[in-house]
Amino acid sequence: MALGVTKLEPIPTTPVTSRWRRIVTPIPAPASIPLIERLRAAEPQSMAGLPPILWDQAEGFLVRDRFGNQWIDLTSGIVLANAGHSHPRILEAIRSATEQRLLATYAFPSEPRLNLLERLISLSPITNSKAILYSSGTEATECALMLMRRHGQRIHAQKIGIVSLAGHYHGRTLAAHLASGMPQPTDWIERGQVQHYQIPAPSSPTSSEGKSHDGSCGAECFRNGIDALAARGVGPERIAGLILEPVPGTTTMPLPHDFAAAAAVWAKQHNVLLAFDEIQCGCGRTGKFFGSEHLGVTPDLIILGKGLSSSLPVSAVIGHSALLDLPLPGEMSSTHGGNPVCAAAALANLQVLEDERLIDAGARTGAAVLDRLRGLQHDFSQSIRAVQGVGLFISVHIRKSGTDEPDVELADAVAQAAVRRGVLMFTTGRGYLKFTPPLCIDLEAAVEAADVICECLTERISQK
Repeated sequence: MALGVTKLEPIPTTPVTSRWRRIVTPIPAPASIPLIERLRAAEPQSMAGLPPILWDQAEGFLVRDRFGNQWIDLTSGIVLANAGHSHPRILEAIRSATEQRLLATYAFPSEPRLNLLERLISLSPITNSKAILYSSGTEATECALMLMRRHGQRIHAQKIGIVSLAGHYHGRTLAAHLASGMPQPTDWIERGQVQHYQIPAPSSPTSSEGKSHDGSCGAECFRNGIDALAARGVGPERIAGLILEPVPGTTTMPLPHDFAAAAAVWAKQHNVLLAFDEIQCGCGRTGKFFGSEHLGVTPDLIILGKGLSSSLPVSAVIGHSALLDLPLPGEMSSTHGGNPVCAAAALANLQVLEDERLIDAGARTGAAVLDRLRGLQHDFSQSIRAVQGVGLFISVHIRKSGTDEPDVELADAVAQAAVRRGVLMFTTGRGYLKFTPPLCIDLEAAVEAADVICECLTERISQK
């Protein structure tokens, strides 16, 4: 279900003052409405689906407007600010980079790009790695899909198909969107026309073949999906690559080990490349640097973005050198890929994650939040289907009472109510809440935010 345009009618609030939260105006703040209206006049309505909060400052795990309100941020922007908003060391790296009077280099050699690439290669679980830098996650996804097709074509001209999982998300541009398992506009390109195919995910409530949150579906689920493709005439001789999220953003739970193992074995047997999209779940978000560390499987390609810099637009594709060297000079580059200022921000971010042990901190904080939120599932089992996640990648899945159908209206209403109480969340439009604060969040603040969610959900359910 698509998000609707959020209303700009101020809703009265009860004043909130805590160590971390401060709400002193109706929401949206009346003085912010003229600016938001100007934004809506200047940009398409697709940008108007989130709570109407006019960001003015974001620091650490806090977001402020200019009207005296302050929120505990559970969005990290959009699962981006892993090291926290405006981290001093990242800001300093950006300032130092701009003082070098080098703001763009394209593919010409530059030291900032080298430094970041070498750091990524040192982290890579793939042997003999190389990496390439881009700006957005979807751009890096397009690169990975192209590499898989290039590799397949070297085996056979018709080996160009891409398989992805229902419910997984990979980006907005053409191939990335086709690989995504979200509902598509009716006028969108038919996947099969361009050799994109999907099989059910092991936890896919929207799929009749996948299992629900309460079930499990591993190697058998993967084999059934592949067999169904073969029955349609799409055998492994036509498939170049398999792309999936090791920890999907829609479920925030790692794929089952046996599903991932079966996928890896099948891919290797049939010269199919395996790509892990870690744009959301990578860079420490799940309590490990790579989300794939939860699976015990090493892919052929890893795609990173978002939390790679906690700030400026940086993404990357990591893979074996022979694979990344398939395109010739000039065939795989990007105007802003490896931008020296962005590269400096990403390198500083990676160092902050390590030096401040934020990945371990996120794992500990996430465990405490899960413990608090799981009380909701016990108290409201008819309305809450699942509370799950790893690290600070947590989701609360809400259903219509007595059914397994997502309750989109209730979930989005809870998120909006939390915003009015000083906890910043995004509405998903899909019947679940997402708890993804910066990894640096104070444990007390994280539990406080979880308590607010519990209060809002309890009140909404009691009103139904």
